[in-house]
This record gives sequence, structure tokens and C-alpha cells, in this order.
Amino acid sequence: MDLQDPEKNPHTPALAVDWARIDTVLFDMDGTLLDLHFDNRFWRELIPQEYIRCHPDDPECARRRLEDEMQRVRGKLEWYCVDHWTRFTGLDILGLKRELAHHIALKPHADQVLDALQMAGRRRVLVTNAHPQVYAFKHQLTRIGDRLDTIVSAHDLDCAKEDAAFWERLQRVAPYDPARTLLVDDNLLALASAATAGITELRGMRYPDERGEPVRSEEFLLLESLANLLPSLPATSGTAGGGPAAT
Repeated sequence: MDLQDPEKNPHTPALAVDWARIDTVLFDMDGTLLDLHFDNRFWRELIPQEYIRCHPDDPECARRRLEDEMQRVRGKLEWYCVDHWTRFTGLDILGLKRELAHHIALKPHADQVLDALQMAGRRRVLVTNAHPQVYAFKHQLTRIGDRLDTIVSAHDLDCAKEDAAFWERLQRVAPYDPARTLLVDDNLLALASAATAGITELRGMRYPDERGEPVRSEEFLLLESLANLLPSLPATSGTAGGGPAAT
């Protein structure tokens, strides 16, 4: 987002949420509550660099092999699985993530939005494709889970959010009314699967990576930033649950 010259930003229709009709807000983690810059650096730069370094005899073949595997599993649970990539690459995936830990950061206004939702009595649920070990690592650095009522990893449900079955399985561990639920997620395929499952209030993110190019969508409304949720939030309305409940 160009904060110096707002005229450069893409035009976005009205994004206001009718909070009187919302009891539960489902949030994605990477690209929604956390800046996707870390993940983009990790998967686009560090992992290819390290994998090719381990195959000096034929670096071009190694590059193609890694790209082919990424294409094969993209959108599937394996894509988000630490164990899968550790086996495939032979690399210490979590150890390499720690090398870029200084890039892990909350998205602008994430803390204000989550705190305002608590004050307004709305339930805050994290629905993430991230492996539980990755969530724990990022929570340790950002304390993101302290501002959420329930944490759900796709690995616990054995199903990525891109699969419509995820939202049915979610009902078993974090019951919700699709007609009274808002999902905020930078993953357009996850938004599409949620729409198939009957969730009608959906918002994407224009800038998952705060330093990256804007996302465009003709199907979904995209928040210019999480601050778009703040003006329409009720001031107070009681208090939603306590600390995080890992599932």
C-alpha cells in the first residue's frame, strides 16, 4: 500500500462489515495477521538457495526438481508440512526458518483489530494451514495466539483450507454458524472453498506481503489493510473468551 500517495492504490468497493450479523471471525495467519514477507523470502529465496547448494554437481536439475515438487503439492496439505519438506529436501526446515526470524512481524493494525473484536464480544478463531510447529515458532516471536480464542491448524484436521471439506471438519473442533461468520484470508482459493461451504462474509487481503505487489480479485472484496475493519467495529459489547485453546 502506498501511504504517501493513496491515489496509487487500487480502488476498493465498500468493505464495511455488518457486525450485528457476525458472531465469529475466522482469521488466517500468514498474509493476514502476519506479514507474508517472511514466507516469501523463505520459499522463494532461502530454500531454493540451500537446496541447490546441497546439489553442486547439477544445480539446474536440483532447481527443476524443487520447482516440480512445489507445483505438485501447491494447495495441498503437503505444501504446508514441515515433515514433507524436511524429507524431500534433506534440510532442517525449522532451523532455516530461524535464520529469517527477524522478518516475522504482525501485520499493521492486527493487534488493534483483535483487541477490538474481544471488546465487542466476537469470537476470534485462527484457521491456518501452517504446521503446528510453525505456528508455535511464530507465536513465540509475536504472541499472536494471546489475542485469539481458538487455534486450529489444517494439520489437525488432515485437510488444507483449499479443500471445502476443511470447513465441515472445522465444525467438529470450533463450531460456527456460516451465516454469522466472517473469514479474513489472503488465500483466494481458501476463500473460494469457504464460499462453497456456505460462509458468506469473506474478505481477502490486498497486500499479504507488505513489501510485495497488490493482489487483485474480481470475486472477493480485498482489505487494503486490517484497519478497514476498525471503523465499523462496535465500541464494546462484552468480552469474548479468554486465552488460546490449541486444537
